[in-house]
Amino acid sequence: MSEQPASFQNWLTTFQSFHLPHWQDFPDFEIYMDQLVNLVNQYLEPLMLDPVTPTMINNYVKKQVMFKPNKKRYRREHLAAVVTLTLLKTAFPLELIKEGFNTELTNLSAEAAYEHFVTTFTDKVQALSVTQPQPLPSADFTPALVLQETAATTIIYQLTSKALMELTSANKGVSAHDKSTK
Repeated sequence: MSEQPASFQNWLTTFQSFHLPHWQDFPDFEIYMDQLVNLVNQYLEPLMLDPVTPTMINNYVKKQVMFKPNKKRYRREHLAAVVTLTLLKTAFPLELIKEGFNTELTNLSAEAAYEHFVTTFTDKVQALSVTQPQPLPSADFTPALVLQETAATTIIYQLTSKALMELTSANKGVSAHDKSTK
């Protein structure tokens, strides 16, 4: 296998140092829409995703992917939902995410479901290697656990693919000769 370009290795190192916020990192008081949007965008900024907007959040509530705020105030459950939704949307349609949320929240509290997702996502990012074989679910097979593992893996590989495509297109105009003379 050929050596990876330094720019991709830099991206991979930066990506592997990224950590999702934990439940206890969220404010322990109600916040308004603009605060929710700002916090989520701040948490996810290192991933270079499209920013979350109030329209998106209103759409999630309207489509019942997440529950309504109480008197226009949002809680930790909303922050966890929007962080998770923003990541899942990179690879899955909203209806599938809604089904997954409904399944998870019938079995777990919002905090437990979110913390498990954070742990799974972090473990998958830390284990990410360009040389690893196909990601397979762990031996602890339960549908809910495998669903989270494969969802986290899908997001990670989608983000990795996007970074590689962007780096490749940025280097397209540079010939092999130009690269070897630098």
